[in-house]
Amino acid sequence: MRTQAVVFSKDRALQLRATLESLLLRCTDAAEELRVRVLYKACGEMHRRQYDSLKESFPQVEFVAETDFRIQLLRLLADTPYVLFLVDDNIFYRDFSLGGVLECLEAAPGAVGFSLRLGRNTTYCHTQDAPQRVPGCTVLRDNVLCCRWRGADHDFGYPLEVSSSVYRTAHMLALLHDMPFTNPNLLEAGLSRRTGAVEDSFPQLLFFDRSVTFCNPLNRVQDTFANRVADEPVDAQALAQLYARGQMLDVAAYGDALPDAAHYEMPLRLRSVPAEPEHLSVTDRPFISAVIPVFNGASFLPDAVRSLHRQRYEPMEVIIVNDGSTDDSSAVGAALAAQYPALRIRVADKENGGLASARNAGIGQAGGGWILPLDCDDCFAPEFVGRAAEIISQRPGVNLVFANMQEFGARQGRWNPEPYSLQELMRRNTFPYASLYRKELWEQSGGYDPSMPWGAEDWLFWLSCAPFGLCPHRIEEPLFLYRTHPHGSMYTRMMERWDVVRACLRTLLPALYPAAALLQDHTLVAGMDADTAGVIADIRTRHPRAAMPAFWQGLVHEAAGRTAEAVAGYMHAAAHAPYAQWQPHLRLFMCNLRLGRKKAAHGAAVQAVLRRPELAPLFSGYRELDLQALLPRNMCPETPPR
Repeated sequence: MRTQAVVFSKDRALQLRATLESLLLRCTDAAEELRVRVLYKACGEMHRRQYDSLKESFPQVEFVAETDFRIQLLRLLADTPYVLFLVDDNIFYRDFSLGGVLECLEAAPGAVGFSLRLGRNTTYCHTQDAPQRVPGCTVLRDNVLCCRWRGADHDFGYPLEVSSSVYRTAHMLALLHDMPFTNPNLLEAGLSRRTGAVEDSFPQLLFFDRSVTFCNPLNRVQDTFANRVADEPVDAQALAQLYARGQMLDVAAYGDALPDAAHYEMPLRLRSVPAEPEHLSVTDRPFISAVIPVFNGASFLPDAVRSLHRQRYEPMEVIIVNDGSTDDSSAVGAALAAQYPALRIRVADKENGGLASARNAGIGQAGGGWILPLDCDDCFAPEFVGRAAEIISQRPGVNLVFANMQEFGARQGRWNPEPYSLQELMRRNTFPYASLYRKELWEQSGGYDPSMPWGAEDWLFWLSCAPFGLCPHRIEEPLFLYRTHPHGSMYTRMMERWDVVRACLRTLLPALYPAAALLQDHTLVAGMDADTAGVIADIRTRHPRAAMPAFWQGLVHEAAGRTAEAVAGYMHAAAHAPYAQWQPHLRLFMCNLRLGRKKAAHGAAVQAVLRRPELAPLFSGYRELDLQALLPRNMCPETPPR
């Protein structure tokens, strides 16, 4: 999908439901064109439960609990080339095609964005309580108009806002990369101060002849600015009480709206539905799915399963994933299923794909809302699951529970992880792999990446989960028991190559780490040893569509002067990587420039800078690239004379 809608919400589940319902109803191509994410904040148990009910009602929508608004937003933005900002009092009242909106933006490179809240009908500015003139417009196509926003009245002269406009992601990333903000209001205020960065290269604003959405300013839930609300406001807490009693906005009833403003006051039009279902009380227990990958570990498997049986916890299921073992792991798993029927053990056999692939396969079959990974040679102390479930019941916002780690076997060490912060997690792993977490974290993050050589897939997984709001709780006792082996292990081999492993991991997170640091990592990866090169070649064989193993091979080829082979690897990576992955495009630019392929080099440069605007200074000496046609002025270095 080319566009994501990012909806900002705080304590307004009833209004948010109307925003989502009307968006999905009125956007005629939402299923094909739109990824919807809600970045929300719930203050209090009632609001949290109401957002949980919305998750059940809208399974196609990603709900992201706010933990660090700025970091989360910047990371989420990088996933698509376009973004539609919305707030939770938007109501869509007319049909529109998002694909058509994108076609117009592509046809008008001088447009800063496409406003869905403006039209010839919006002749009043609610926030200023003043009339506004519709500026002179040209017809771009059918019912789409184009105006020059500079000097226009009120809403028409306010091109950067967060309640109903579609923008190029590259522009947003460029404008926000060094801007401080902690909530949607400060975000919009910061954007409004940076209109000068777009007024020369992007002086146009697109909108429909008649608006397709408006904000119904029933109330105010933030205290940053004293924004104007309706003359007859309805308190957000009162709306939450209505929602709890089964009252919802009837979005279809707003189809006859005739708004004359982007913020348009309309009375509540409610409909009754069955009352909000009762959610789990604090005494109910979460359903836990333990996932045990095993590869030729039949001799250890009984200990792992026995440690789960000793938890004496229900409801729980155990999924043993036999990852192409050549020993009798599958048969041992079946025997354990018969021995411990209360654990509801299932054995899933698959071709060998590695630890990450096996975990994904097991979690994909899991019926529980909570996932507990456990390797076949490790164990839990008997009280871990019960303690973790008690924490979940007492602290509903927690989505990750872990304990300190005690080694056994060849070594008897202990690990007490550092307190969580994203900055610390970016430096080193701060969570044991064997942590209990909500399944939705796995779903939102994309799961475990099978690309990593030698290990560290758990660290990569936690970093991938971070933008979706990690709220961890640590049990201080050493209740996770980690087996150490006398002749070393995969962990030992990983630590022998740690610089390269860490560099590979960071290149898999192109929107999280600084571009300059990742360019240094390219040099480290290019110097990998022969054993690592062999492991990566094996990963490519098992996972032929994986993007970054081909990229890492490309770095090795490029360093050795095999430019054509490097280009092949980078092209494979560019074709299969997520949109945010800018690194293959940058290397393609360098290689094609070296080969004299000017057109290919130019195309690769454009793709790289659109995905990571901070790269713009690298292209300051490349005269063929017109950065000012791609990015806001604040990201464009002075262009040398031709």
